[in-house]
Amino acid sequence: MGTSIKAKLFAAASIYAPLTDLLGTNPFRWRDTTFKQGDALPAVVVRLISNPRSYVTAGRMPSSFGRVEFKVYGAGNDSQNADLVISNGLLPFLDTFNASAQPLGGANYVEGDRDFGIAQTQPMTYLRVVDARIYDDGNL
Repeated sequence: MGTSIKAKLFAAASIYAPLTDLLGTNPFRWRDTTFKQGDALPAVVVRLISNPRSYVTAGRMPSSFGRVEFKVYGAGNDSQNADLVISNGLLPFLDTFNASAQPLGGANYVEGDRDFGIAQTQPMTYLRVVDARIYDDGNL
């Protein structure tokens, strides 16, 4: 078995200049599963929601479409810094991300893009949640 889809995403995102410009490099504010209390904003939390497998007569196929949730945390007077991470970093990154051995890769699909906030924090924490299906070649 190859590298997990989340590890592939992190490795590619951590060297993607538009994301490192927005999320820093030391540390790169791209978190696994939960937000780290006290993190500077903006920050991204990545969760694998599901990764269903397909089977054929010969067994399990190595490729799949993993459903991944990207939760972007932002702060300020409005949701602009969270929006910038989505429009200038995450979506262009997903346009080019390839977790396949094929030169053109498999298709990645953004299936949802929600906008909301956490009013209990002062100042308010703004959130954008992007739900994507990421093609993954499990042999890599």
